[in-house]
Amino acid sequence: MRQPLSCTVLYQSTSLHVRQLYTGLLLLHQQGSIRLSQRVRRTPIRYRKSAPHLRDASHAHLDVVLGGRVRLHFDTHDSQDVALAELDECDVYFKRSYSPRLVRSLPEPQRKKVFALGLNYLVLPDGIDLFAARRGLSLGRGFREKLSACRQALAVRNSLGHDPRLSSMEHSPDFDAEPRVIFMVAAYDPYEDPDRQDQIDDRISINEMRARCVMALREALGDRFTGGFVPSAYARKHYAELVAEADATVPARYLAAVRSHPIGVATTGLHGSIGWKLAEYVAFARAILSEKLVYRVPGEFAPERNYLEFTSPDECAAAAVRLVEDHDLRHRLMRNNASYYQRYLRPDSLVKNAIETAMSLASSGTSPASSVVVGGQELLHSPAAPSEFYPKTGTRDR
Repeated sequence: MRQPLSCTVLYQSTSLHVRQLYTGLLLLHQQGSIRLSQRVRRTPIRYRKSAPHLRDASHAHLDVVLGGRVRLHFDTHDSQDVALAELDECDVYFKRSYSPRLVRSLPEPQRKKVFALGLNYLVLPDGIDLFAARRGLSLGRGFREKLSACRQALAVRNSLGHDPRLSSMEHSPDFDAEPRVIFMVAAYDPYEDPDRQDQIDDRISINEMRARCVMALREALGDRFTGGFVPSAYARKHYAELVAEADATVPARYLAAVRSHPIGVATTGLHGSIGWKLAEYVAFARAILSEKLVYRVPGEFAPERNYLEFTSPDECAAAAVRLVEDHDLRHRLMRNNASYYQRYLRPDSLVKNAIETAMSLASSGTSPASSVVVGGQELLHSPAAPSEFYPKTGTRDR
């Protein structure tokens, strides 16, 4: 029997951005595909520019070392910016907000290392996660943070509060459901952070697009539409007539509503990012209406195949009516998204694909040295052979 591939996580964050990766790594460990260990990374992520939105970007990054010698760097930040110092140190760099144009602008040695990571959303494992408990205890600031991390890692039945567990965050297509549309969305306060002056116009534009989409969908669909802004002080002040009922946006009730609405609407997030909402719709096998995507994801994820694309509120409403009336199209999108979820988005699949890509590159002659330095910490070569991880499968479509 082949030995599982050793996999060392160098963590510096318990951010919601990287929970999907932690969940995928744990699942692969439990399946016996990898042998997981973890250590704290003590140094911050290094960008070569000092834009305000990158000052706290370390929370969205994670390092993984395979077999003691192949370093993967995961970047789940909303923006397209690449941490070039990290790119130089790693063997493969997986970028959530993957911009083909930006990647093409990099020198060839750097460009060849950068791959699209995929859609991002918050999902936690169903079982006890001792790795998460240890991360929370080592990184938590104060007793309350440490206690909260342990609660989330150990209270797997959500007895102490709702958490998005894997079994509650996936669903098969429901072809018999009444064709209704859901779009619950946040309004960003453009002025809440004085250090983010560069984001004011972006946030105002995002809010206005979302507000106009809600109004257009209400007019076009009537009681077949459920949606509005999540209640907040800013939303109540600027979009009072579009604010949803508070009870409808409670996480458990919201997820139940997504499961009962076969059609979901998604708009662009900060820095042009693909919002977590779209990933949730894929996981629930919904038919999707999405604002035109700025960034690329792995696999065949395309307009008319996985979602209908819009660039204006009127186009959004027209596409929604089309999906409500055309059950064949709606069902096809739902089937395709269910398939995409299993191959590319389910946490263990997303991480497995990244590992397969890295090990394929290593076995093709670009294998790094016998030790890896990550943030000033050296990890020596372990006896696990990289080629022993999924030896018969090869890489996914990229």
